[in-house]
Amino acid sequence: MNFKKISLLILFSSFFIDAICQDYKWRTERLLEKSKEALYQRNWEGAVQYMEEAIEIEPANHHLYLEKATLFYGINDLNKVVGSLEKAFSLEEEWPAKYTDFYFLLGKESFDRGKYQLAKKPIQIYLQKGYKEDYINMAEVISKSIEFASKELNGSPANNQDIKSIESEKIFRSIYFPFFTLYPSEFLYFTGQRTGSLAEGIYRAKLSGNQFQNVEEVPVINTKENEGAAAISADGRVMVFTSCNKRDGFGSCDLYISYFEGDDWQKPENLGVKINSSAWESQPFLSSDGRFLLFSSNRKGGLGKRDLYYAKKVNGEWSKAVNLGDKVNTFADEISPFLSLSNEELFFSSNGRVGMGGFDIYKIDWPISDKEVENIGLPINTFNNELSYHQTFSGDRYWARELQSEEKYPPSKIFYEDVEKATKINLVYGKVIDAIDSSNLRAKIQIYDLAMDSLVQETYSNFKTGEYKVVIPKPSDYSFYVESAGYLFLSKKLEISESKTQLNFSLKPIRKDEIVVLNNIYFEFDSYELSNKSGNEISKIADFLIQNPDIRIEIGGYTDEVGSAAYNKELSKKRATAVYNQLVKRAGVDKENVQVVGYGAKKLPSGEYLKTVVFKII
Repeated sequence: MNFKKISLLILFSSFFIDAICQDYKWRTERLLEKSKEALYQRNWEGAVQYMEEAIEIEPANHHLYLEKATLFYGINDLNKVVGSLEKAFSLEEEWPAKYTDFYFLLGKESFDRGKYQLAKKPIQIYLQKGYKEDYINMAEVISKSIEFASKELNGSPANNQDIKSIESEKIFRSIYFPFFTLYPSEFLYFTGQRTGSLAEGIYRAKLSGNQFQNVEEVPVINTKENEGAAAISADGRVMVFTSCNKRDGFGSCDLYISYFEGDDWQKPENLGVKINSSAWESQPFLSSDGRFLLFSSNRKGGLGKRDLYYAKKVNGEWSKAVNLGDKVNTFADEISPFLSLSNEELFFSSNGRVGMGGFDIYKIDWPISDKEVENIGLPINTFNNELSYHQTFSGDRYWARELQSEEKYPPSKIFYEDVEKATKINLVYGKVIDAIDSSNLRAKIQIYDLAMDSLVQETYSNFKTGEYKVVIPKPSDYSFYVESAGYLFLSKKLEISESKTQLNFSLKPIRKDEIVVLNNIYFEFDSYELSNKSGNEISKIADFLIQNPDIRIEIGGYTDEVGSAAYNKELSKKRATAVYNQLVKRAGVDKENVQVVGYGAKKLPSGEYLKTVVFKII
């Protein structure tokens, strides 16, 4: 779960290169031999001391700095390696063939530190002399990236925008992977390392500007082991997170899921073999209703080191994870995916594409189209590692960035940018209650887009509070279905255009003579031919009858007031019969439990006429 920059890539057969006699004075050669002996005896300080003494004798000998770089590579001190290579390159750009991989290291590390001009020539030399495929692929990306970064820095007004960060240093050494729940309970969930510790945990907080109002560790989810990189559904009811080396795990790090019921998170469960593998799975994203999952994995069969995968939840079961393909994944690393609430753009971090250095954040149209991946540029991307992007309901942008540090595991902070723009999503929230005693109910809520005839959201209300929240991607006509065991389902057609809409639902217990108005049965004017948009409604009636096999219902048809009473009664019966004919075709529906009546025109207390079909418990 750590986002430290790629470690040294160069592999040598030994950590010290024998002195080339003709290149050194005899005193220098003697000191190099002593340094080599000290290294073999694991006397690191002695090895470094002899090397420094040799350089004092010949400070302009670039071979010494190359050997110094090799020495510090052996003791895993990257900063000293790069410093030594910079000095060697300033003295002489033509190095012996045995040092060719050092060109790549100098170029890549300089690029990742924002030293674009210093990186340019070593990378060019490596592209001419190098032969390792992985290095050449990355060197080509870096060469193009240097040009991209220079243009961004010289020509982008976004460089001057006001970027802020959450003030977290007094509590946390590092925070990353931000996820917000939606109005009216807007919490920031994030992964944090407490000050003075590398142990990770999942936390929740309220924000006031860039200040934490209060911070709390998420109970049940966190254990004595490390938990982190948690994604939460927009309604705050489902969480997927990463945990490593657990007894019920399949590999090094696995994805786990937990549900919020009542006032508590439930015991987490491993997402299973369809999602997890013997490799590393982490950095998940959950859709707003918790039915679509994206994550990163380095499992076998991928296109690069870490690839992005996705899975869908259908009828309560997760599908087998699928690689997102080469439109997104590269030969390097793709991590921390985020799908916008409008479901129109996929954001992710990568270090295998043209960018500013290290990991940058990119976006691509969703569903993935022929359009190319786009670097989102300044002010978000810099030469640092930018990770775990998130957009709030209002459009504000949050992301994590690793800070420059000499530490082995650099800390990170969450940065954000206030964005004032109209969102393309609608939030619907409210409660589900018993129509008789107003008690709160746990109910399944499904929302279908009538234009596309597809399920766009599915969620459950909280059994203790009755509350629910759903995100609808764009203004359209929707059919809502609310159902709970022991109650008649509720059917409602809604045109949602406000950005936030409160809708409360009252469900009637199953009792004789209770009526359900079928608001999503559609006929053309003066016709009894069913529209294709009526299929979902008929499926709901069928499900109700199958789940309640002892109940009998009456399908009643109605019309408006236009036409004679006899004509309208006949038309209304034909409409009810059309519903009946489709209903009894469904497997498991007993036609003996359904009867048909045509009522003609019926005026409601509101003065309007009931123009649809109903069913009544008989």
